[in-house]
Amino acid sequence: MSIKRITNKNALTSLLNFSSIIIFIIFFQFSSDIRAEIMRTTLDNGLKVILKKDTRSPVVTSQIWYKVGSADEYGGITGVSHALEHMMFKGTKKFPSGRFSKLIASYGGSENAFTSRDYTAYYQTLPTKYLNEALKLESDRMNNLILQDDDFLKEMEVIKEERRMRTDDRSEAIAYEQLYATAFNNNPYHHPIIGWMEDLETMKLDDLSKWYKNWYAPNNATLVIVGDIDFNETMLLVKKYYGRLPKEEIKERKKRLEPVQIGERTVNLKIDSKPPYIILGYKVPSLNSKNVEDWECYALSVLSGILSEGENSRLLKSLVREKKLAASVDTSYSLFARNHSLFLIDANPNIGKSLNKIDREIIEILELIKKGKIGKKELKRIKAQVIANEVYQQDSIFYQGMLIGMSETTMGNSEIIGRFVDNIKSVTPEQIKYVAKKYLVSEKRTVAIVNQD
Repeated sequence: MSIKRITNKNALTSLLNFSSIIIFIIFFQFSSDIRAEIMRTTLDNGLKVILKKDTRSPVVTSQIWYKVGSADEYGGITGVSHALEHMMFKGTKKFPSGRFSKLIASYGGSENAFTSRDYTAYYQTLPTKYLNEALKLESDRMNNLILQDDDFLKEMEVIKEERRMRTDDRSEAIAYEQLYATAFNNNPYHHPIIGWMEDLETMKLDDLSKWYKNWYAPNNATLVIVGDIDFNETMLLVKKYYGRLPKEEIKERKKRLEPVQIGERTVNLKIDSKPPYIILGYKVPSLNSKNVEDWECYALSVLSGILSEGENSRLLKSLVREKKLAASVDTSYSLFARNHSLFLIDANPNIGKSLNKIDREIIEILELIKKGKIGKKELKRIKAQVIANEVYQQDSIFYQGMLIGMSETTMGNSEIIGRFVDNIKSVTPEQIKYVAKKYLVSEKRTVAIVNQD
C-alpha cells in the first residue's frame, strides 16, 4: 500500500495521541468486514470479477482494470497506454464521442480514467440504480471502440501540452522522470508513463489500434464493483454485458530483469528559473518480487512512516523543525508493483540551504536507524499512523475499489488487503533495521538534483 498523507493532519495527530488503540480495534474489525463482504469469480471469457458490499449509501463504483501500462511499452511507442486511455472516450458506433460522459453525468455520476506503469483503469461512481447503464457503456467500449485520425491528431496535441505543463515546466516532475530513467536500465519502469516527447511526436494511430487489440480483452481485465449492491443481481448484470465479449489471445510478457547496480548513480539537472530540489531513490522489492520475504515490504512501509509520518518523524524533525535545512521532506513506498521499484525520499531546501548538506543529513539519519534504537513508543505511534491512513481512505468506496483493483492487477491477489493490519502490527525494530541495512545503501541508490544555473 502506498503511504500517503491525509488532508487533516492536525486532527489525525490529535486522534492518534488520544486513542491509537481504538484505531487498531476499529481497523481490525474493518479488515475483517472486507474479507467477509467480498465475492470473487471469473467468467468463462477470463474476466475476473470482484464485488464488495458497502451499504452505507445507495452509491456504487464500477471499475475496469486492464493489466497493461507503460511497463509493457518499448522504445518508439512510449506513452501509448496513456494515449489510448484518452482515446477510449472518443466513442463507439452505439455511443458516439461525448455520449458516454453525458450519460454518466445525467445519472448524477462521475467518471474518469488513469494510467500507471502497471495498469490502465476506467471507473464510474454513481447511484446504484444506474449500475446497469455504467456496465452497458463500459463493456461496449472494451470491444467496439472507434479510432479515427481526426480525433487522434487532436488528442495527441492535448497530451503533448499535458506533458509540457505537468512535466517539462515542473522541476520536481523532471527530476522524478530522470531519476527513474537513470535508476533503471532494463526494468520497464525506465520509461515515463506519459511517454517521451520524441515518441509522442512520431506516434501513429496504428500504434494505438494494435495496443487496443493486443491488451483490451476480458481475459486481461478485472472488474471491481463496490457499493450498495446485491451480489446475485449484480452478477446477472455483469454476465449480461461482459459475458458475451470474446476472449482474446494475450501475448506472453517476457520478464525484463534489471542488471545489478554497481555504485551510486547521480543525475544533475541545471534548470534556469526552477527551484532547487533533491530526490533519493533506493531500489527495493514489492510484494510481487521473487525471492523476497513479504515482511521486508511491510518493514519498508513502517520505515517510510518513521522517516516522514508526522511532525516528530525523523526527517521532518531534523531537516524541517530543528536544523531548518528544508521547507519540506517526504518519503514514499508502495507495496504493490509488478517489478522492483524505488523507496523515495525528496526534499525542498529552504532558501540558501545546500542540497548536499540535506543529502548528508538524510544519510546520517538512515545510519542512525541502522545502528541505533527504535523505541517502542515511536514504533507504536508510527504503526498507528500508517494504519490510520488506511482507515480514513477506506471510508471511500472508490478507494476500496482502488485497493482491490490495484492489488489484483499487480499481484493477482486482492485478499492480501485483509492482512495489511496484522502484517504492519507484526513488524519488529530488528526487521526495520534489517531492511534499512539491506536496501537503503549507496550501491542501490540513485540521486536526482535540480540546481539553478
